[in-house]
Amino acid sequence: MDFSRRFDLAAGSLVFLVFLATVYLTKDFLTTILLSIVMVFLLKPLYAAFFRLTRQRQISSFFSILIVFIFILTVLMGITTVLLVEISNLEKSGALSGLQFTAITQEIDKWALSALPAWVYDYVNVIILKNVQEISDIPIAIATWLFPTVQQELTSFASDLPVLFAQLIVVVFITYYILIDGKEFMARAVDLIPRQKRGIVLNFLQELSSIYNTLFTVYFTTSMLSGVLAAIGFSMLGVPYPYLLGAIVGIFTLVPMLGPPFVFIPMALYYLFMGDMIRFLIIMVFGTVVLMVIPENVIRPHLAMKSARIHPIVTLLAYTAPIFVVGIIGVIIGPTLYGFLLAAYRAAINNRET
Repeated sequence: MDFSRRFDLAAGSLVFLVFLATVYLTKDFLTTILLSIVMVFLLKPLYAAFFRLTRQRQISSFFSILIVFIFILTVLMGITTVLLVEISNLEKSGALSGLQFTAITQEIDKWALSALPAWVYDYVNVIILKNVQEISDIPIAIATWLFPTVQQELTSFASDLPVLFAQLIVVVFITYYILIDGKEFMARAVDLIPRQKRGIVLNFLQELSSIYNTLFTVYFTTSMLSGVLAAIGFSMLGVPYPYLLGAIVGIFTLVPMLGPPFVFIPMALYYLFMGDMIRFLIIMVFGTVVLMVIPENVIRPHLAMKSARIHPIVTLLAYTAPIFVVGIIGVIIGPTLYGFLLAAYRAAINNRET
């Protein structure tokens, strides 16, 4: 083996060892980097709109991130204000008192007696009386389990605040610079690849961009449109703070297994406790049809037609399965990894066909 060959092996081994050391040092920020990539895909339409106006990449990237930051801060402040106001109103109105719950129970009983056949009403009444003790034990069991869990999570969150703040700063800076220099960086990286392999790499990057656009941009857009529909519907129903609640619906729609029911079901129960049976039923129907059925079966398929087609099973696994392994951060990690593998598979198929 000549000296040149030995030098290449030594240099390659050194670079590989340094690469492993770098990955080890940044392993706690890998999810942060993935979140930055997701943010880039979500902000691309907003960045493109600002760039058409300013023709300045730095300004366009800055204002794109600033708008998202202002939106998140506004929603958090609005949620805090609404919770404080509504809890105070509930306490003043006496809606949480035993007498109020008794009145609600009597109202439901009257409605059931007039609306249901006699034999159905008698049967349901017997079942309820038979199981009333078990039902009354449920809130105690929930509270016994919930309070220690909430306390533990809050303590963990407080101890992780410095790390979370550092990760947030890293996300902002990485997103800012990828929006500015991402295309040039990828073009230079592709130039390092041997010419005979550039075709499949470029095809892989094209598939990856299209798949990520479907998994992230379409998913995010559908969630935001759900929030807009919720705000319009809540406003027409006379629900207080309709626009803030619409924003909350849009945010929770991003989280699998939560979604709009996490917002409109407690809202409907609130009106049930206040004795407004009609509004309770309308909100339940509106939430089920307009906030769940229409976005998932009309809006999302229509938007996905303009980008890469992904089987619903892949989307379901990408957003749901990782949550059970790594927690809520799986919403970021899952689609990123599934999308990468799907792009590699499609690029390999396209290369074989050519």
